[in-house]
Amino acid sequence: MSEKALKVIKTLQHHNFKAYFVGGCIRDLLLGKKPKDFDVSTDATPEKVRSLFQNSRIIGRRFKIVHVVFGNEIIEVTTFRSNKAEAVVAKQKIGKNSTRVSDKSGMLLRDNVYGKNIVEDSLRRDFTINALYLDPIKQEIYDYNGGLYDMHEKVIDIIGDPETRYSEDPVRMIRALRFSAKLGFKISKRSSDPIKKLSSKLLEVSNARMFEEVNKLFITGHGLASFKKLLDYHIFELLFPATQHLITQSNFTNFIEYALNSSDKRYQNNQPNMPHFLYSVILWNVFYEKYFIYTEKMNTFVSSINETNLVNSILDGIFEAQEKITAMPFIVSNSIRSLWKTQIALEQCDRSNLQQVESIKGKAIFRAAYDFLTLRARFDPFLKDSVDFWTPFYEKSKALSIKRRIEREQQKKTSKKKGKKKFTDGFAGEEKFSRKRKKALEKARAWRASMDLDI
Repeated sequence: MSEKALKVIKTLQHHNFKAYFVGGCIRDLLLGKKPKDFDVSTDATPEKVRSLFQNSRIIGRRFKIVHVVFGNEIIEVTTFRSNKAEAVVAKQKIGKNSTRVSDKSGMLLRDNVYGKNIVEDSLRRDFTINALYLDPIKQEIYDYNGGLYDMHEKVIDIIGDPETRYSEDPVRMIRALRFSAKLGFKISKRSSDPIKKLSSKLLEVSNARMFEEVNKLFITGHGLASFKKLLDYHIFELLFPATQHLITQSNFTNFIEYALNSSDKRYQNNQPNMPHFLYSVILWNVFYEKYFIYTEKMNTFVSSINETNLVNSILDGIFEAQEKITAMPFIVSNSIRSLWKTQIALEQCDRSNLQQVESIKGKAIFRAAYDFLTLRARFDPFLKDSVDFWTPFYEKSKALSIKRRIEREQQKKTSKKKGKKKFTDGFAGEEKFSRKRKKALEKARAWRASMDLDI
């Protein structure tokens, strides 16, 4: 178990608060897997937790959560929540900072009604297998919803009335499919039946939150299984509406399945998968179809249209439509734009024009674009000639990159042997700073470390 997470539990219990590990970490431990992170559940309010840990911050409005930061490790601490029937109203205030707010459809916009114990809290959890609590000091597991039984039977079962719980938070439908894909568990009939009926409620979820949930579906090692689940429940076309007319075409689904299978293998080999690659794969055929149609139309026009403007117009339309569902950060959408534009350049390049060739192979995204081209060539034999032409340039670029990496590593080793001081963000005379300023500096450094900003 995480030593830092254990420290959080011990600190809370030392101050007479109840504190347990909860959710996925227990599930993974019981399955013989190494948990990615350890979440803590406590009866201490977010403000109390914040006062106990200087290296912490309160985040979120919908659900107030405390992040306790230890360098690159973040321990998420949540306060027990209540499930009392009298608390489930359109808007109710309990105490100074405790509220539950839902909209007309029943979707919870805010849920900060705090409970007194894990029995109440367990009823606010989503699925039985995620409602297990562990006291690592007493070494006891607490189960109030049959989670251990469902773990044994390999079943995903929602806690409470399925329609009510999905209406409160439609993302629970995606989470059910994700856990089913990730763990290989079946979804109980009572939990699966309402999904097709209520799936349109996903369109009411904020696009920023949906972006994060889609990433969890596809780039964390079970993308292919998730894709098949989404197709089975007709949710894929909700998440990517522009692909609706393509999902019955085998060349489209085969292309995505091959790419997701490859990315799953990368994840198993501890290689990162990037969101821009995921969206590039899923939406590529949408872009290329529109590009082909519009370029054909251009040939019939009396006056030609600038191709750059045409491509940008198509891209703008695709991203505008998709971002209504999943809000892609600029760095992601910009990477996709560059990748797709370079695909066209790789195909249409005048190979006798050395200046044009140099310009393309000198792009920062050249190697990623080449990889994407080879992926497409597996399903389009007409691209083989382009792949063959660019392969020597790719191999030379890759070899140069490896050489530079080795040189950088050697420089680091040499610097360490010479006793070169590591970069520090220290300030002259820092020891004379006031306590308030020193605290501010500690927070800033903890945040930088958690975001990997000093690497």
